Amino acid sequence: MPVIYRCSHCGNVLYSFEKVGQDFYGLPTPSELSIKLGGKCSKCGNLLGRPKLDSIKVFTK
Repeated sequence: MPVIYRCSHCGNVLYSFEKVGQDFYGLPTPSELSIKLGGKCSKCGNLLGRPKLDSIKVFTK
């Protein structure tokens, strides 16, 4: 099951983790991803923050 980080403002996919072994570091935390992206969405420039519990969505196939 992939893990997808999206911008809460424009819906742009910031990062998609498809499978184990995709990269050396594994799944980044929201804080790590924010640092990696400079704290802003690359599409709309919205400031990235910590996700709130109600903003996390889980979908099953």
